[in-house]
Amino acid sequence: MLVALALTLWAIYCTYDGLGPFLIYAQRPLIAGSVAGLIVGHPLLGLLIGATLELAALGVYTYGGATIPDYQTGAIVGTALAAGAAGAPAAQAAIGIGVGLPAAILLSALDPVGKMVTTALVHRADGYAADGNARGLAMIHWVSLVPWVAVRAIPTFLAALAASGGLVKDITASIPAGFVQGMTLAGSLLPAVGFALLLGMMELSRYWYLLLIGFVGFAYLKLPVFGIALVGVAVAMLFVTLKRDEPALAVPAVEAEEPAADPRLTKQDLRRAFRRYFWSSQISWNYERMQALGFAYSMEPVLRRLYPEKADYVAGLQRHLQFFNTSVLVGGPLILGSSVALEEAGTPKSAASTKVALMGPLAGIGDTVVFALYNSIVFTMGASWALQGNWLGPVFAAVMVLVPYALIRRWQFGFAYREGRRLAGHLAAGALARVAQGATVLGFVVLGGFIPSIVKVVTTLTYRQTTTVQGQPVTQAVAIQDRLDELLPFLLPVLVTAGVYLLTVKARLRPVWVIGIVVVAGVVLGWLGWFAPSAPAKS
Repeated sequence: MLVALALTLWAIYCTYDGLGPFLIYAQRPLIAGSVAGLIVGHPLLGLLIGATLELAALGVYTYGGATIPDYQTGAIVGTALAAGAAGAPAAQAAIGIGVGLPAAILLSALDPVGKMVTTALVHRADGYAADGNARGLAMIHWVSLVPWVAVRAIPTFLAALAASGGLVKDITASIPAGFVQGMTLAGSLLPAVGFALLLGMMELSRYWYLLLIGFVGFAYLKLPVFGIALVGVAVAMLFVTLKRDEPALAVPAVEAEEPAADPRLTKQDLRRAFRRYFWSSQISWNYERMQALGFAYSMEPVLRRLYPEKADYVAGLQRHLQFFNTSVLVGGPLILGSSVALEEAGTPKSAASTKVALMGPLAGIGDTVVFALYNSIVFTMGASWALQGNWLGPVFAAVMVLVPYALIRRWQFGFAYREGRRLAGHLAAGALARVAQGATVLGFVVLGGFIPSIVKVVTTLTYRQTTTVQGQPVTQAVAIQDRLDELLPFLLPVLVTAGVYLLTVKARLRPVWVIGIVVVAGVVLGWLGWFAPSAPAKS
């Protein structure tokens, strides 16, 4: 029971962290599964399951509130149930993946339930705003977190209770060894899905040749994943330096108003607004107005200071309760700081129009730079180390989230507050566009090295070859994999990833279907013994 409660509390925190502070991005399966392994007393198991699901989830994010497989709960549930399974750690991990992946897909059906409840709550917040009731507004904002966590915490608790009995061990003891072998292969193929989804989001037709740099670095120069990342950074910096003539970010013009001269906000007001956004920006996300309630909650201390008249204060709350959605890490703090500055300058119309003008362009830039590229690189490196049983993997990923995310949000808010209306002009100068371009280049180089290093598959098939030795015919078995390696090292991982890419981009299959195809193919081919994650040891 204590373990089930601990896992449930961990699931609650994971959900909150991905909606609010992004301290360690615990919502990602690498972090969720690794800590779940510590809680159930099987740390290696949590590492393996979390890392495998992490690589399957690359490029999959809730852009615009889209419902995706619940990889967080899948990692926790899979680790909890696998810990009670029979067999060696490798077999337990295969079972955990076999449970966690379908659980992640099935539990995604509960995600819209939580979001619909918050949609109803935001209308209650409208009533509090009309009354100028700041406490009521804050209460609705925080209560909106409950349905988000409930649809993840309840399945986690039930699965953890089931894992505490002996039933799981009895069931898994009867699973055929061939199925476990097949699931092991499927787990090694799943990263191809994540890589293919990433490539589908990126400008592959424009930058495909950059994949070769990373591939050569790993396959021929034997660079480790961190070395490939450093090469990618160098190439990206060179590329951006040589391409300064690229078009800037398109930012619509905003309505100009005459600003007031004297600052009226204290440092405490500014800190309070930023802290509210930092710790709870998306916990009240809903289908109708998305991040609007969180933005209004963050602006409330500023509006209270600037507008002593109730009518003006109410108008400010209602103004910032209108639809709002952008990248919460690169974009949201900029818009918040600019809105604060423009409200203080006595130009509320400019504050509103600036929000509308910036949220779209910054959403595209921010989501691409942070989620599609930076997160994918960091968590791929972390997962690759975790698959080796190295705790450096999740620790590295957590630190690379904690420090940069906190600093960049703090800087954005301060910069935008100082610049105010001039922010749009700075963005139009193209700085963010160049950052996005550099991140894209880095992403392609890194992916070129990560695909052969992480998608593990070899063929165990052989053919018989007759040669003449000292005048006598000699028949010997020749491994097909050896011939493939002579043709091109790591050919099969590249072909698998290319095939999955064609299914997702050209055939336009949904990711869930592609995952199903990869898992079924892995189980069948692994069970038959034709393919494996690695070649058998030679005697």
